[in-house]
Amino acid sequence: MEITDYLYNTFLVEDGDLKIAIHPGALFLYCFRLTTLILKSEWPDITHIFVTHGNPDHYWHTDSVAKASGAPVVFNQTIERKIEGRTLH
Repeated sequence: MEITDYLYNTFLVEDGDLKIAIHPGALFLYCFRLTTLILKSEWPDITHIFVTHGNPDHYWHTDSVAKASGAPVVFNQTIERKIEGRTLH
């Protein structure tokens, strides 16, 4: 098992065919610009995404990573969102 710590509560956990992103998150830079912490080159190989709570710095890039990878997103009900009439889990 290999764990990469991107600091600021962002991790990639790799073991065999699994590549799990925990808090794809963001880092506040330059007047609150949210920039990704996990390199975009890693995104297509991610198999699962975990987000433990709804602070933007923990979930900000989740939708982009999920779209690039097709990975399911696992999170709790406190960050459930309704967009265009659909409940996103």
